[in-house]
Amino acid sequence: MKRFYAIILCGLFFTACEAIQQDDSPVLASVGGSSLTLNEAFDMIPNAVLAQDTVSALSAFTKQWIDSQVAIQHAERIGIHNNPDMKKRIERIRKQLLEDALNEYILSLNIDDIEVTREEAQNYYQAHKDKFILEERYVRFRHITTGTRTEADNANRDLARGVNWEEILNTYSVDPDRQLRESNQFWPISMAAENISMLNRYLRVIGLSERSPIHFSGGHYHLVQLMEERPEGDHPDLEWLIPQIEEWLRLEKARRITNSYMRNLYLEADANNEIQQANVSEIEKLLQDSRSQ
Repeated sequence: MKRFYAIILCGLFFTACEAIQQDDSPVLASVGGSSLTLNEAFDMIPNAVLAQDTVSALSAFTKQWIDSQVAIQHAERIGIHNNPDMKKRIERIRKQLLEDALNEYILSLNIDDIEVTREEAQNYYQAHKDKFILEERYVRFRHITTGTRTEADNANRDLARGVNWEEILNTYSVDPDRQLRESNQFWPISMAAENISMLNRYLRVIGLSERSPIHFSGGHYHLVQLMEERPEGDHPDLEWLIPQIEEWLRLEKARRITNSYMRNLYLEADANNEIQQANVSEIEKLLQDSRSQ
């Protein structure tokens, strides 16, 4: 029942947005008086999912949308949206959405003040360098995925011969761009090739420049080669941390700006006698009275 209510809650908000944001793009599906357009689907499907297989992503999302609309329209016909408990839950969500929208509005007014320069991030790192310690071993490794065993064997042979890594990927890999990009990054050992547990085990035991045995998983052949490692307790390179520090400082600035804005709102409301709050003694009395009833 909770899952059904969750579908209804989400669907009611989706339907409300749909009524406001109609467009003229092609219609993918319709249920009753509601329609799903191509543009709406593009807006709601994550870009990463669309990039993998656009047709499959649209088809799967359309099916989910139809199932949701069937449930929503049935719920409306039998009056669930008029249930007092449902109205309370919708009102709570409405208020939370308004609060979130206000936070976004506040930040949009102060967009320049939230930006963080590289110099700010570097200064922060230097001032707090002793706090930046690797909590586990980090590794940089190569991972190649091929469609056939022969391609995996040939890639392994080329690695042993010292053939250029990018050339190997372009020749044999099923996803050369991603695997080239990821081979330039350091990963905590717990996350290194974590989707294929056997490769993660290989990376824990092989030495620098060593290659793992070829492993078959998910319909493809895989091979990893350990290139660099940093021990637990070491200081990470500044270049690893700059993006994370910039993001953390950006969030911290946003938090201070939002808190300041909200504090001013509180002071204004308090000055206008708009705020009434029970003190501790009054709360204790209210509790006693409620328990005695």
